[in-house]
Amino acid sequence: MKLIQKDGIDIILKNTKNTPRMAVCLYFSIDVPEKYAGVYTLFSKLLLKGTKTRSAEDLADIIENNGIETSVKCKQDYLKVSTLFLNEDFSLATEVLTDILQNSTFDAFEKEVFKMKGEIISDLDSPQIKASDAFIEKIFEGHYYGNSYSKTLAELDKIQKQDVVDVLTQIMKAKKVISIAGDFSDEEGIVEYFVKNFSFMKTCSSKSQIPDVACFITENNEDKIVKIAKNDAKQAQIFKGCIVDTQFSEDYPKIVVMNNILGASGLSSRLFVELRDKQGLAYTVRSALEPLRHSSLFYFYIGTEPKNIKKSLDGFITESKKLIDALPSETELNGAKENIMGRLEYFSQTNAQLASIAGYDYIMGLGLNYEEKYKKMLNSVTREDVSDMARKYLLNPAVISVLAPEEYLNF
Repeated sequence: MKLIQKDGIDIILKNTKNTPRMAVCLYFSIDVPEKYAGVYTLFSKLLLKGTKTRSAEDLADIIENNGIETSVKCKQDYLKVSTLFLNEDFSLATEVLTDILQNSTFDAFEKEVFKMKGEIISDLDSPQIKASDAFIEKIFEGHYYGNSYSKTLAELDKIQKQDVVDVLTQIMKAKKVISIAGDFSDEEGIVEYFVKNFSFMKTCSSKSQIPDVACFITENNEDKIVKIAKNDAKQAQIFKGCIVDTQFSEDYPKIVVMNNILGASGLSSRLFVELRDKQGLAYTVRSALEPLRHSSLFYFYIGTEPKNIKKSLDGFITESKKLIDALPSETELNGAKENIMGRLEYFSQTNAQLASIAGYDYIMGLGLNYEEKYKKMLNSVTREDVSDMARKYLLNPAVISVLAPEEYLNF
């Protein structure tokens, strides 16, 4: 990967010879909390719904008829607008990108609000999503990251079209980057093209107004439990988690390995073997780690029979203590590293993946070619490091979200 900065525009280039399709990702940093929960998501949905010169149908026809894949993705820390196209369609695909970011009308505002309400209501019909939603809202209580589906549903009617227009103004003042992967012989020509036609991507050095997330603290050093009664639920949905250090910390690669050993490596993970295979508590059980700019979130999840709620929560504690009391074997440690490295390699194959990863790392502040640094950090993780991370994080007060029939919530 190569970073070129010209006329205030940051461009990352990856020249992949003999590939038929090129990928372009535009990343915009989100540095200001939402005015209302859901306004960023609504904005991202409206970007492909028509411009001053093209209707939503026109855009769809151009994209579909030319095999151009264009998408808009909104996460807590960034907005990504990306496109993947045949090399010969470079001008058309990039012109569409310019059009939607410069000329979107947001005229489908009311229709999209109505549609978004329906989607959220449908999603919250899922017991697992409902339990997860309550978990996220509680663990990030009082912080922008806690803008859950439920909170979005409650605030959607407050959002005005002007609020969406203001988001566009806001992201244009934030840090930005263009990330490109493909076969291009004229590197200088590519750079000049984007400098000339994407002047709106001039980056800014605005300071983030989103604070870091503090570790979850409760009175009397106890877990904070959210109970959701759903009497027709066949399974109990259980989430338990805590805030851990960010990707910028020395702890992060150690937590990644710990997570893999505990519950992120599928059939071989400890949670799967102990709670599913040996105890028969669940079909699905795992741990997960979600990196964010201002925190990282580690959590356990299990779907189990309602009568097994306490047994499952005790199982999370037991597996955490095992990792603290006895170091993982060298075989287990190396297996975890190989699993993580294999996934990194698998998701770094195509031009779309390469452009996406490079842009993400850069907009998050991790730097250029972070993946290579990250692999070195992972390789240096020791058995003692894994045990230390379990001791540091896993027995602290946590947030627990449980959805089950009311009669089983007295645990």
